[in-house]
Amino acid sequence: MRHHTGVGRSGWVLLALLSLWIGFAAPVLAADKRVIPLSNLRDGQPEVTLHGETETVALRAVLPPVVGLTSVVLALTYENGIDILPEKGSMSVYINGSPVADLPLSAFKGPVNASITLPASLMRPGENQIVFQTNAQHRAICTVRGTYDLWARVNLAASSLTLVSDGGVPQPDLAMMRHLLVAADRAREPLAILHPGSEIDADHLGWGAMVAQSYGLLLGDQTPQVTAVPAQSAAKPGTSGAPSLETLPLPGGKNVLIGTRDRIAPLLGEARAAAITGPFLAVYPLPAPGGGAFVAVASGRTQQEVDLAVMRLADVSRPLPTQSAMIVTDAGPPAPLPHPPVQAEGRYRLSELGFQTVQHSGYRYAGRFTLTLPTGFAPVSDRSILFHVNAAFEGNLGPGAVLNVRVNGKSAGAIEVDKRSSGVIDNGEMPLPMAMFRPGPNVIEVEAELPPAGGTDCVFAVRRPTFTLLDSSSIEIPGFARLVTLPSLGGFANTAYPYGGLAGGEPAAPFDLVVVGREPAWFGAAWSLTARLAQRAGDLMAVVPYTGWDGAPDDNALIVGPVAALPQAVFASSPLPADRLAGLLEAGALIAQASARGEPMAAADRRALVDRLRLGWSGTPRPGVVRPGAMPSSFGIAGTAQAADNGAQNRWQRMAGEAKDSASGSGGWVPDWARRVMAAAARYINHWTVEDAPVDVVALTENADQLPEAALLQYRAPGTDPLTWTLLTASDPRSIDRAMRSLGEAGLWDKLRGGGALWSSAAPAVTTLEASHPYQIILNPFDIGNLILILARNLSQRIELLFALLLGTAVVLTISMRLLLKHGHQERSGP
Repeated sequence: MRHHTGVGRSGWVLLALLSLWIGFAAPVLAADKRVIPLSNLRDGQPEVTLHGETETVALRAVLPPVVGLTSVVLALTYENGIDILPEKGSMSVYINGSPVADLPLSAFKGPVNASITLPASLMRPGENQIVFQTNAQHRAICTVRGTYDLWARVNLAASSLTLVSDGGVPQPDLAMMRHLLVAADRAREPLAILHPGSEIDADHLGWGAMVAQSYGLLLGDQTPQVTAVPAQSAAKPGTSGAPSLETLPLPGGKNVLIGTRDRIAPLLGEARAAAITGPFLAVYPLPAPGGGAFVAVASGRTQQEVDLAVMRLADVSRPLPTQSAMIVTDAGPPAPLPHPPVQAEGRYRLSELGFQTVQHSGYRYAGRFTLTLPTGFAPVSDRSILFHVNAAFEGNLGPGAVLNVRVNGKSAGAIEVDKRSSGVIDNGEMPLPMAMFRPGPNVIEVEAELPPAGGTDCVFAVRRPTFTLLDSSSIEIPGFARLVTLPSLGGFANTAYPYGGLAGGEPAAPFDLVVVGREPAWFGAAWSLTARLAQRAGDLMAVVPYTGWDGAPDDNALIVGPVAALPQAVFASSPLPADRLAGLLEAGALIAQASARGEPMAAADRRALVDRLRLGWSGTPRPGVVRPGAMPSSFGIAGTAQAADNGAQNRWQRMAGEAKDSASGSGGWVPDWARRVMAAAARYINHWTVEDAPVDVVALTENADQLPEAALLQYRAPGTDPLTWTLLTASDPRSIDRAMRSLGEAGLWDKLRGGGALWSSAAPAVTTLEASHPYQIILNPFDIGNLILILARNLSQRIELLFALLLGTAVVLTISMRLLLKHGHQERSGP
């Protein structure tokens, strides 16, 4: 009995030790749990609102790779209007095309929380689609007016997707790295581009621009945020141990380290550095809460090998292998991505534009489709794009049934439905003014209003009117001029012209990316802007990088830097003088900084700040502002462009030229002298047909509550060539960081217009400057028909010139006829 008791005590001791061991091992073996807020899936406000009787909204969710996915839960928080009839209201949820829930829309009593358990097999690593579709009916007003009271709103910030896996996070490899870059669990984290040392040279600027562009293309429509981070260890001086990737203070879990082997070897360690025997790509995991953090490495023994590694990393058209490291043997210029279809002159069925026949039962239908016009789309004012409608209205319709069409949010036309025609629209022609369209995507909204014949109790309104829009309807685009009028931040934001995209059937020429300033914030802003333009261009753009200022760029240029460090040559043709722009941005930065601290500046202080600004503009010199011939001390060594080696710029120019030549096999048949002649003719025509619009700087200070802290200006470069400079500037690094975040998060990018945009993170609104000193670029200069359309367009915009031309023509004809008649009379009369 004692022996049995002794054995029992030993068993209890072993059991206690086993339990203790399991307790220590539990964190390692615990299931991996990822909670992804749905607000990570889109920019702008963290909510989705669905209006009317039926509407559909889709969200793109890129899920990170996990091992052994066991549980998926979609948690939704939503609310809806009080006027929805409970028996007729519901919100359906679809995951990758499969219905997963049908949630009720009842009388509003507060937010509704719903938890939907999904089959693990329904979700997949990579891209997934979540679709919300509402169906609602008014409880008391069965009319068109009643449909405006129907709405449902999903709170994306309070809704989430939870993934639980029993295998944890897999070790990253190159094949899954692109999914990790855009995974929804880290969507709000910026991409950190690491550079060894404290300064960024021209090579790192160019390499970072290529990686940032590929990141923007992978993100789709979401705003890319890129930061520059010096790769310096957090270890204190004098402590043992070399710095390593695992000890770097990084802002997030998405990191890319770029550099030659000799420069990054201290960070990699001897074993990793020894593997770099050529163009090298690798990805290494990093310790971080939640897992999934990584650093990708693009390296080589020389700058040329790093070029090849970065080009292979940025080539999103080719997958990477399923291995953690590789020597690149298949590098080359990235292949051009397939461009979305662009509609030029001709007639297009809606089915060709991605629209399918729809049949709607209710009182108001709202649908949309997109028409993408070329970069050089320049409408002639007296022409229209024709919308040929094939549709049908059915049911007991009352008077006032109408089909409305809006273009880019503005009313463009309408067709009234005559009851005597049985509600059938067969090839109904609706002219849409060409002036309402713009280069790039145009959203055409179709709204049908179906009023019932008489008042009916909504509960018994079983037979509701029906509207059918057939995809055999078509859009007919007449001829338009191939002409671009610059500056145009709207075209810049919509099509990336003149830095990217297709213009006149050819890819855009390489452009110069110039960063002035030593702080990493300016390089991050330049990379973020370049990534955004690559999204709108739909492809990688050819970039020639410069750090500092060494004379005027030879091509179109993006210039980024602090306003006080920019040389006066940058502002030679700017719409705003350097000193006034500097004072404006400095004042705006003070106001925004106070708001960021939670201590908004008093109205009296803001007004006093504005008064001091105007006093300084009256002629009193302000200290610290760049004057002609002066160079600030923070600019760098003599203001020269810093390069990684003597041939860096030539190498980047050569690569940009090769990228352009490989993307375009045509367009080189026009001799340079002919292009120069046409450019001179375009300048002459531009001088007489385009009006200048000088900027009233004082008017920018009328509202002291919204002084800007950042500016994006576009203007013609000095000289005879029609080159474009686009300047992104602020007063200090913190201001540019805040401004770039607000540019994406507040949706200000789509509000860019004219020749300049001024904005502040303290007040998410854009102040638009009209295009000052506009100029025109003829895309097809040897097309006679295009030249005639350009002349007709310009004359239609300048009525006084058209009247003078007609008057001159009449005078010339009158004098000619008089001379001919006089000469004929003299011949008949004899000597």
